[in-house]
Amino acid sequence: MHLLAHRGCTWQQPENTLAAFASALALGFTGIETDVRWSLDGEAILYHDRLSPRGQAVAALTRKELSHQAGFIVPSLSEALDAFPDAFWNIELKTPAGLPSILSTLSKVQDKTPILASSFYHPLIQEAANTLSTYLGLLFASRPLSLNTLLEISNASPKIKTLIWNFEILDPSFIDEARRLGFAHFVYGAANEIEHEWCRKLAIDGIITDYPEWVGLGSAPCWQ
Repeated sequence: MHLLAHRGCTWQQPENTLAAFASALALGFTGIETDVRWSLDGEAILYHDRLSPRGQAVAALTRKELSHQAGFIVPSLSEALDAFPDAFWNIELKTPAGLPSILSTLSKVQDKTPILASSFYHPLIQEAANTLSTYLGLLFASRPLSLNTLLEISNASPKIKTLIWNFEILDPSFIDEARRLGFAHFVYGAANEIEHEWCRKLAIDGIITDYPEWVGLGSAPCWQ
């Protein structure tokens, strides 16, 4: 099972920063889940929220301006990939903005750095399938009505072979059926020891978590 730190280990460091990533990897996580957005000055930056701490659209701020508001240096996608080339990266694409440049950055390192590009905005991953040869995944906050949805995905974009589920909508029978179609499964949102153990029993391929102690990596949570 891939063990991915959700936005890094933020117990002592701000989320989605190089320091948070380094802390998570030092604890023993095999990879990092992070979020990429596009800044006003044309940089792929790692920041989760749509709005800054002052309520401004992140897309309307330069990286320097956003860093000033956040109180820490917001890293770029390139900086993070260069700093930790051996980590398994789950890169969540938040918006269509800057997509060609972001995909170009990922394509330059995909042969040496394991990457799972994912999004709730599924057309972005369909577009990524035209450019990338790395792992591609779809994020789900609700369960598809039927396997026909997955069949349509598989037929339209055969490269998309990973599904990333909110823990709350895990359906063991659906997962088994999707696995027979060739899909791997990751989970985010497990919030206690029992939920993490259930993920293991379901033979989930990867878990995105804030809790190193419940995946055998430490005694302190990663969240602030």
